This record gives sequence, structure tokens and C-alpha cells, in this order.
Amino acid sequence: MSLKEELIRRLEEEETRTVSNAFGGIQTQGSTKSYSVSNIRDWLTSAPLDTSQSLGSSLARLKSLVKTNSYKQIIGSLIRFSFLIELTNLKLGSTKMKTRWMPGRILMPQQGSFEPLQGTFKPGNDPRSSSSDVCCDVFETCMQIIADKIESEDNISTKLNLLSRNTSVPYEFVFDYKMPSENPIHTPQNINWILNQDIEWLIEARPIIWGTLSAQQKNKIQTKTYKTDRALTGKDKTNRAKRWETLFGDFQHATITQCWSVERKLLAELTGFDKFPERIKESLQKSGLMSSFNVSRCPVTLEHLDFEVLQNPAVHGRSDYQVGHLHPLKRGGYHEGANVCWKSNDGNRIQGDLTIEETIAPLDKITSRMDMLHSSHLETVESEIAKDS
Repeated sequence: MSLKEELIRRLEEEETRTVSNAFGGIQTQGSTKSYSVSNIRDWLTSAPLDTSQSLGSSLARLKSLVKTNSYKQIIGSLIRFSFLIELTNLKLGSTKMKTRWMPGRILMPQQGSFEPLQGTFKPGNDPRSSSSDVCCDVFETCMQIIADKIESEDNISTKLNLLSRNTSVPYEFVFDYKMPSENPIHTPQNINWILNQDIEWLIEARPIIWGTLSAQQKNKIQTKTYKTDRALTGKDKTNRAKRWETLFGDFQHATITQCWSVERKLLAELTGFDKFPERIKESLQKSGLMSSFNVSRCPVTLEHLDFEVLQNPAVHGRSDYQVGHLHPLKRGGYHEGANVCWKSNDGNRIQGDLTIEETIAPLDKITSRMDMLHSSHLETVESEIAKDS
């Protein structure tokens, strides 16, 4: 059996062991177990490499260019990106990892209705699905791109190491798609290298800012940035799935680069909160990550947001501050940094499903009327005083 055949066999075996009936299969003992990318990574990174085979040659080339730990981290991330996808199960209760080619039942949209139908996730039937051969081609293409980048550009290895030590989601990495709307999407020709300014900023800023956050707040930022809300309607029925692994065109879909812009915006806004630690600001300035700090206000109530209030634990699932969209996703807004901000709980409740413009317009009118009534009242009082005198 070739290395490629053995890799595919192990990937399929791991799905059989862990997926159970999440996608319409038969209940097995492995129903609560999680897919282990690390087991496959450890086997592959220690396997003998036959360089006369394409896969062995690609692995050997990459292995020669990086240190052992970096090699294992890169291969783990590439296995996750190239071969696997995390889909919401039929009960919308959680997500499960599976290969991109083994068939499974998922909830799919029905034309003209919000009632979902059960459809089959498999190559040719879902744009996110690809055959095992295509996934292997994606795997090799990614390795070749990384090797080329390391050989031609300075500090690529350093940046990849920083990312591996400061990830916001498991196996976060530097590949996405050139055209997210392609069908099928997961092909070698559509792979895109995405080591951009946002992630370069994040891999340095994360370890500086994260230390100021409670575990609850850090998790909130990561969840709101990278994962979908629970959605019973729309093109894709989701519950905390990765946004870039939902169907393109669904209102919750976003590329990983859009998600990076969201996380950068949220972390940068934290530095403008009242009582945000001065030592962290100084560290960010010294690192060249930020030169100035703007005051962070709720876009609705205009109150200066308070870092100490942010750290208050949520009560009954409700917290003092929320992460929200200025233009709601269901109204055609995008999940990207320019459209995301921190809000007070009052501001979030007042806005509801309105755009920020629709929210502020009536508030401006109310304020204007209050000013007019106040002025009129003052004139009346002054007139009465004048009469009495």
C-alpha cells in the first residue's frame, strides 16, 4: 500500500471511529469521541518517505526546510485544512469532524421554504465536498506553496511558528480560497495563501492582550469571531460551525481573512476602553503594533465602555457588553472588521435587528424634540418670571 493509500485509509478509519450517527450513520461506541488529527499527524510525520512518489517527495522537501516541531505543526494544520471539514450534526446540537469525501446526511435548504430537508454531503452534491484524490492534491499543493514561500521570502518560518503558538481556533492556518463561491470550492486551483497584515498583527498582539482577559471573555471573542450562531433557518443549518466551512451565500458565512479582521478590530477596540491597563498599551506601542488609542464607545448609547465592567461574569448568560454588527448579517451586512464592534447591553437591545443608521435616526429625532420642549419650557418659565417682576 502506498503512503497516499495508507493516509486515506487512516483518515476514513478515524471518521468511522468517531462520527457515529451524527450524519445519519449507525450508533456506535465511538459516538462521543472526537476526531484525532494529532494521531494521523504523528503517524505521517514519522513514516518512511519514498521520494519516488509525489506525496513522499513533497513531504521530504518541506521536512528539509523546517525544524521538526514546525514540521509537525504545519502537517497537522494541513491535514485539517486539506482533508477534513467540521459540520453541524442532524440534531443541530454540535459539530463533528469528518472527511470531505465520505458521504453523510446533513440538513440542507429547501427552495422557497425555511423548513430544512435532509441531503447528502458528498462529492458532486455539496460544493464543500471533494474526493480523496482531490484532497490529496490540495495537500500537496499547500506543501509546495509553503516550501516555495520559505525558500523565497524571509521570516516565513518565524511567522508560521508564531501562529502555531498563538492560535484562536484549532489548526488555524494560512490557506483559504481564491473564490469562495466556486462549486466545488475545495480544489488545488482555488487554494489561496493568506498570510496578510491582520494575522501578522494578531500573532504578535494576541499574547500581549490575551493576558488581560478572563477565560470567559477570551472565549467570547473567539466564539463571536470565528463561529456561527445557532441557526434553524437560512441556507445552512449551523451551530457553532467555522464560518468559512458553512455554505457560501449563507448570511453567517465569512472567510477566515474576514474573521481575522473581526478579531483585530475587537482586540484593538479593547485598548480604548476606560481602565484598560496602561502597561499593555505601552507594550503595544513599544512593539510597534499600535501608535495611538481611540476612545471606545457604544455606537448607540455613546457611553465610554469600561474594561472592568467587561470583565464582570455573565449572569444567566447575559453580560454587560456584547459583540455586534453595525449592519446586521440578516439585513445584508458582512462579518468583517469594519462592520463589527463592542456594544453596551442597552445599546444592543435598542438596536435589535435594525442597522445602526436606522437605530440612530429616531434617537436623534427624540433628542431634538426633547431639546425643543426644554427650550419652550424655559421660555415659558422666563416669561412667567418677567410678568411677576
